[in-house]
Amino acid sequence: MGKLGNFVKTLTVGGALGFVAGLLFAPQKGEDSRKQLQDAVEKGKVKFTELKDKMGGSCCGGDPDCCKD
Repeated sequence: MGKLGNFVKTLTVGGALGFVAGLLFAPQKGEDSRKQLQDAVEKGKVKFTELKDKMGGSCCGGDPDCCKD
């Protein structure tokens, strides 16, 4: 995986962890938290699919030679 792929993965994991931490410390009902988490997961799936399609399903927009070190 190239540098861009590692960056995107790190950014995604960091964002997800921050979101979950925010939910855990937010003063609201569990039902509301679960709904908010479910909505965020759905948005994340859509965004991931959009990014994957935009990049051509690989780290270099469909060029398999660019990912070689």
